[in-house]
Amino acid sequence: MLDGCGLFALARCCCVRGESEREAGGRNDACVSDEPGGGAASMGKGGVAAARRFEWAEIESVTGGFSSRVIGQGGFSTVYLASLTSFRLGAVKVQRSSERLHRAFCQERDVLLSLRHPHVVRLLGYCDERDEGVLVFEYAPNGDLHERLHRSGEKNRVVLPWARRMAIAFQVAMALEYLHESRDPAVIHGDIKASNVLLDANLDAKLCDFGFAHVGFSAAVRPAETRASGRPVMGSPGYADPHFLRSGVATKKSDVYSFGVLLLELVTGREAICAETGCRLTAAVGPSISHGRLADVVDRRLGGDYDTEEAATVAALALRCVSDGPGLRPSMAEVVRELQEKTTALISAVGSKPRDKTVS
Repeated sequence: MLDGCGLFALARCCCVRGESEREAGGRNDACVSDEPGGGAASMGKGGVAAARRFEWAEIESVTGGFSSRVIGQGGFSTVYLASLTSFRLGAVKVQRSSERLHRAFCQERDVLLSLRHPHVVRLLGYCDERDEGVLVFEYAPNGDLHERLHRSGEKNRVVLPWARRMAIAFQVAMALEYLHESRDPAVIHGDIKASNVLLDANLDAKLCDFGFAHVGFSAAVRPAETRASGRPVMGSPGYADPHFLRSGVATKKSDVYSFGVLLLELVTGREAICAETGCRLTAAVGPSISHGRLADVVDRRLGGDYDTEEAATVAALALRCVSDGPGLRPSMAEVVRELQEKTTALISAVGSKPRDKTVS
């Protein structure tokens, strides 16, 4: 049996295996190429191919003139499945055309160009020739965590097991620790939620969507004025830090709050906002967890196949993360340390394939 430090070291340098069930088409080679034509790409730090600038004609080519399958869509962008080579796939995110959105695209591009972490989605390239900014990412064949956790029944998928949920939580926590503690200045993601956690062919987590990201310890944003002007507000319903909504100041602890909601989702299998009642998950399950009635809220689809002590530890950690006062919340470094020391499910989910080291 590994101790906490041994597990942490192993989890940092090894791939996390997926469960035996895999999605059709979710092959390990269904990843992205750095060059649509297979040409040599410039190498960044740590031997990782650097993102490159695409021409608009290339973007049209890899998406079939934007007729390829749409794999994601939001209010400000559309994501297309792209054939980067005859056997490599990628995801092409095309922003809507506007001066304001182009500025947001440039901000997201610049943040992503500075990041290298195994659990942050990899930017392969970008196109800034036109107002419609384009980002080209690695492809995650297993979709996003929200779909996998809350829509598994609709696609006859096996319920996400407890060990895999804990591995995903640990991976996202490591990604946030990297953003907060290993970057100078720190990066505040600003929109942590289940749909912004992609799952690759091995069901490993890839944090994505840095459209709300801020660089620096804090960033002043005024929610009320933002809504009035029609601009997007940082964060998503159910995940947004109440302190940020009151003060208009986003800090690293805003990400910690959102991560706490994500932890509660993984434990309970419930969405951040109940579609039927509009009740926030934190309000719905917080009292039960606080009074020791954890069995009342753990995802029943698990059929009792989870470690009760571990679940209690993770649920209590989640409540600390969603504390109303930012000063009461742990840092992401503390979250990572507590997860590595007090969860054992990661041991059964860690594989033997070497993982690329984090590159600053």
